[in-house]
Amino acid sequence: MTRPDLLPPGITVRKSAESTAPGHVFLAPKTAGLLQAPGTLQSGPMIVDDQGQPVWFLPRGTGALNYATAFQKQTYRGNPVLTWWEGAPIPTGFGVGYWVVMDQSYKEIARITAGNGYAGADLHDMQITPDNTALLTIAQPKLHRVEGIPRLVMNYVIQEVDVETGKVLHEWDGLEHVPVSESYLSPNPLLPYDYLHLNSVTLDTDGNLLLSGRNTHTVYKVDRKNGDILWRLGGKKSDFALAEGAPFSWQHDVSRESDGTLSIFDNTSADAAETGGGKPTDTVSRAIFLSIDTSAKTAELVRSYTSPDGLLSTSQGSTQLLPNGNVFVGWGAHGYYTEYARSGEVLMNSSFKDPAVNSYRAFRFPWRGRPTSSPAVAGRTSSDGMTVYASWNGSTEVVSWRVLAGDTPQDLSVVEEVDKDAFETSVALADRTAYVAVQALDSGGQVIGTSKAAPVR
Repeated sequence: MTRPDLLPPGITVRKSAESTAPGHVFLAPKTAGLLQAPGTLQSGPMIVDDQGQPVWFLPRGTGALNYATAFQKQTYRGNPVLTWWEGAPIPTGFGVGYWVVMDQSYKEIARITAGNGYAGADLHDMQITPDNTALLTIAQPKLHRVEGIPRLVMNYVIQEVDVETGKVLHEWDGLEHVPVSESYLSPNPLLPYDYLHLNSVTLDTDGNLLLSGRNTHTVYKVDRKNGDILWRLGGKKSDFALAEGAPFSWQHDVSRESDGTLSIFDNTSADAAETGGGKPTDTVSRAIFLSIDTSAKTAELVRSYTSPDGLLSTSQGSTQLLPNGNVFVGWGAHGYYTEYARSGEVLMNSSFKDPAVNSYRAFRFPWRGRPTSSPAVAGRTSSDGMTVYASWNGSTEVVSWRVLAGDTPQDLSVVEEVDKDAFETSVALADRTAYVAVQALDSGGQVIGTSKAAPVR
């Protein structure tokens, strides 16, 4: 009623417990199909609460021809910001676009893209560093000899760029450091050979880079300045012996966590004898945490979390260690997300209602949104009075709504106060008036926003 322009996908909450971590859930819904009919659900960055209700949604397209990915909260110049990729995805699993940076008022403050003549940034990852630079991935076909034969290979490049100026500070070229022979992917003669498929880039605790090569089943530690590979974890040339349960394959979203472990979304668990060979012994994907001993060159499984729905995610996915020790997992292609206690107890399990909708990653972050827009209101007559509808896209502070009504926009008085119960709260009133408005109240009962007066239809 209040925001007919917003058509976010619905969410089913299968389980929700009070012991989930503080904060909201960050998603970027998109559809598996190429096209959708006008008037159906939209894709775009979306924040929801534990009940699956939208808190903020920004439509960025429909279908799979244009969408957003990797939506999360980051820190830029000491302030919390929202970041996501948007652009044109390519069906083979990469994209050409840019990264948006938005402040707490939902104002775009930066747009980050590739430098040095590349067409655009890839959709997989962008991390803002403490130096206010951005680490981003680029995917671009390049002629390269494979077994002595020239052919097109998908080359992945990492750039570190200054967010404010766009200047490229460092650049890492995948084909210069990772040979094609490390890949487990069988070439398709009709497509550029996507032998590496970098899908995450982040800083390690020493300031160097951690890269995830999906199609080589390898985590690479790379010197941030000179680009040298310091070590490989997993794959055909692993510098580490992986203990039982530690091997992984086709993985996503590698990060060094605050407890020193390495978190990985393991799409298809690999048998220890295969050491990353890509032949799964499990029928479900895992979120895993590994302990890495760089002196002994060993890697051990610390803990592992599998889907309560038995999901095998053949693409996408994310793993997040939350500040209170809980673990938040996005199940990629399946459109599910789950929060666990450290012990493995499932605290929350949710999914998109439409099975064609998924989110590349899913995260939980504390977020305080302060939109500069006004609350939205609508009034509709009914057989026994009228119903007033109130919403405020992006505000995280609304606890209750105060309804005002009257016969002119200038002569409105308070008629009701109700608790906020969804993205759009409805209030049934016995009397009819010509105009209505609403005031948003915070937890202290203070007015934090007032809508314009709207005629009752």
